[in-house]
Amino acid sequence: MAENTVVQRLEQSVETMLEKYTLATEELERLHMLTAAQQRKIRTLQQQLSDSERALAQAKLTGAMLGEGTDNKAARAQINRLLREVEKCIEIVSATI
Repeated sequence: MAENTVVQRLEQSVETMLEKYTLATEELERLHMLTAAQQRKIRTLQQQLSDSERALAQAKLTGAMLGEGTDNKAARAQINRLLREVEKCIEIVSATI
């Protein structure tokens, strides 16, 4: 009879552990889905930030070229930087031909 009680308690322990395992597996899957959603949101926000920074730089350059504001040095520096980038691209293309 004592053996029967031990077996029953063991069966209950195994059932409890299986239930906990099932719950933990479901929670893990939920967290994986949440993580994937957050990563997609981060990528979207990073792209929006990049687009906004690019638009701001273009607006500043356009304003400076139109004579708006007094930031002509910044406009010249931006133009010089862009020209250097174009020259680097031309060098790379020339090297591959």
